[in-house]
Amino acid sequence: MAPIRLTAPTRDVLSVLMQAAAEGAPTYGLQICQVTGHGSGTVYPILRRLEGIGWVRSYWDESEASGPRRRLVEMTAEGRGAAASALAGRSIKGGGLGWRPVE
Repeated sequence: MAPIRLTAPTRDVLSVLMQAAAEGAPTYGLQICQVTGHGSGTVYPILRRLEGIGWVRSYWDESEASGPRRRLVEMTAEGRGAAASALAGRSIKGGGLGWRPVE
């Protein structure tokens, strides 16, 4: 497992991803931006780094929903364990971030 800097925005993104994993549902970048209050220039590079170290995987939404396709993101099994260990004992904004499953 590669090390990752746990900045406040990274902890916020991980928190949303962990909430989504607990619900068994994927999320997507814009939703993470809305929930955390961080801009896309912060969230998307974090997601790329997390995918690069194997903590998340992303894929295109294949549903027939109208509008632009979404790139869905979900934590891997390795990522869930690593994030839980990395976040243990740290203050996270996320208890009530207000994440909702993708509809």
